[in-house]
Amino acid sequence: MSALAALFARELRLSWAGGGGAAGPAAFNLAALTLAPLAIGPSAETLAAAAPGVIAFALLLSALQSAERMFGEDTADGTLELYALAGPGLALAALVKMAAFALASLWPAPLIAFFAGLAYGLSAEASFALAAGLALAAPGLVMIAGFAGALSAGLKRAGLLIALIAAPLQVPILIFASGAGRAAAEGTGLAGANLMMTAAASLLALVLAPMGAAAALKGRLE
Repeated sequence: MSALAALFARELRLSWAGGGGAAGPAAFNLAALTLAPLAIGPSAETLAAAAPGVIAFALLLSALQSAERMFGEDTADGTLELYALAGPGLALAALVKMAAFALASLWPAPLIAFFAGLAYGLSAEASFALAAGLALAAPGLVMIAGFAGALSAGLKRAGLLIALIAAPLQVPILIFASGAGRAAAEGTGLAGANLMMTAAASLLALVLAPMGAAAALKGRLE
């Protein structure tokens, strides 16, 4: 097994054993979706109109919920130094850690989005488009959260700093993802274009975030 595959397997095990895998983010996502109608109101039209944005925002919160764990413990126990000395380098190590975190923690997000869309009054087609958009957005959200986690690794109250850094960068991805569901609900024919923009934004984060995280982690070591 290669070093990167071993790291990926290790991070998956740690995510499930130490962080509960998808349980925490999924519970946070469901709690946000359950409480939102209390503020929006019971009107079916209002709930359906607000559904894409509310469901996308709930995913953002769940992606940030445990991002502090991605690099915080590695900074504290000396694992970060081993990543820097290993052959693949910090950028690839950061990419693998983020990918493992995304797979372990956010895999239920599209399913939750689909059923939440139905519960909020969207059609099955609009709910599916929204779920597809959020499935494409999830890797990008995790990459950006990981970059923010690397910048704040080892700091006190890092969770608040991660939210302040990551949320403004994640919003554009969520605009396109929620736009896919809204376009499908309104029948504008732009759902496919929004999905492609979501994928493009997510790929951009996939390329840039690991390099930014590696630079931030390297700064922690110097």
